[in-house]
Amino acid sequence: MMMMQSEHLIQTSWPIESYFHSDSDYYESEHHGTFSSINSTPENSMISSGLYGCVEYPMLGYDQMLDPSPVYSESQNINTLDDVCRWLCDDADDDQELEEIQSIVTVVDFMEEPNEVMEPEDQTGLQSLLMAYVESMSMGQIELAKVIVRCISEKINPNGQTLERIAFNLFVENQEEYLKQESIRNFKIAFRVFYDTFPYGRFAHFTANSTILEVVPTHVESVHIVDFDLGEGSQWPQVIEAMAQMNKSLIITSIKLDEDQNSQFVQTRWHLCKFARSFGLNLKVQEIEMGQLLKVTEGRKPEKEFMVFNCMVGLPHMGKKRKTNEVNDFLKVAKFVLSENKGIITFGDGEEGERKGDYLDFPSFFNSNLTHYKALYESMEQGFPSYLNEARIAMETLFLAPFVSSKSWFHKWEEHRENMASWKVLGLKGVKMSKESWNEARELVKEGESSYGIRIEGENGNEMVLEWSGVPLVRVSAWV
Repeated sequence: MMMMQSEHLIQTSWPIESYFHSDSDYYESEHHGTFSSINSTPENSMISSGLYGCVEYPMLGYDQMLDPSPVYSESQNINTLDDVCRWLCDDADDDQELEEIQSIVTVVDFMEEPNEVMEPEDQTGLQSLLMAYVESMSMGQIELAKVIVRCISEKINPNGQTLERIAFNLFVENQEEYLKQESIRNFKIAFRVFYDTFPYGRFAHFTANSTILEVVPTHVESVHIVDFDLGEGSQWPQVIEAMAQMNKSLIITSIKLDEDQNSQFVQTRWHLCKFARSFGLNLKVQEIEMGQLLKVTEGRKPEKEFMVFNCMVGLPHMGKKRKTNEVNDFLKVAKFVLSENKGIITFGDGEEGERKGDYLDFPSFFNSNLTHYKALYESMEQGFPSYLNEARIAMETLFLAPFVSSKSWFHKWEEHRENMASWKVLGLKGVKMSKESWNEARELVKEGESSYGIRIEGENGNEMVLEWSGVPLVRVSAWV
């Protein structure tokens, strides 16, 4: 039974071929109608009737990357990245999506310079140089730091071992803007592959959703989710389906954090409403400014509505980090609203190296980040077979490299000292994670068969942690 659940969980419950499909159906609907029609139900749904629906459309998932299934018979003889790209794109827009996926790989072409494999003593030397750089920065010896960076530049390799690749991205400043532009340009296709291949986002979403669904009271008529960073909306199909089965209405309120996110929100809203229509769910999706957050409960009846404040930050698939003060403001408002309303706060943290404790100095902060990203790089490397090395480097380039920056880490350290609020300071109480969610999360990441593991932590077991070889990657917690 558990393996059956695992197979369902490995798949996202949103039909990926429609979510990541071309936007032609979106624009046609925009031309002929609005978002408000929620009641129609297609006769043939691609989603199974279970809580964690499986997707009929074959996707290259984490299982298939490690051990390709015989069901993909046309892919038995994959020898090149082009073949993999075609395997990923067997819907109506094959040629267009193939070209977009291939363009992701070209991001790394300019970095490819054949270097010899770094010897162990060289790895130790690079580690020592990194620590010397951090010490000089912490003491304000900027000129010395520049000299050390020049020494580091002689030992780094964008196609080398893990520490070399991280060091390359830490100090090669002229790549940053280019990488960010490429990340945005190819984000939809890259997201499609990355989210399904690696467990970081799926673990965070599954854990938060399971906790939410376990605590929703039976007597309420509506659930209102306030989402700090809605993004592509990939977290909510599971909840939409469950709300339809529970015969409750659903409101999703997105916080507007960027001036340029209007078009993304409109498309995400359209996709969410389209998905909800297939279950006959009464769904409302809206967007507000952070300053309007206190007004989300105006005109509502607390006894009939359950509030959910959901905050996912720093997960690799999200493609961006958020300012600590924005996160803290959201949590403080959530605490205030829940003091007068029934509800829960779910928090998914992919920046474990930055938020896990009180750092005495910049070297300890830097070391924690270095350990965190080293584990992420290594987990991605094991997740890709060796013959897909170029694809793995492309994923690193798009989802990890833009955020591995020595300058960024120093600024984050300064921000951490000034703004970091703890759950104890906020005065929140943890909600215990269930044993069922823990067991299913372990199945999701194939604990025991890979280096991934799931751990329960927190004062009362309210935190679930995804780790790699003992290093925390993603932490999900629940609070009231």
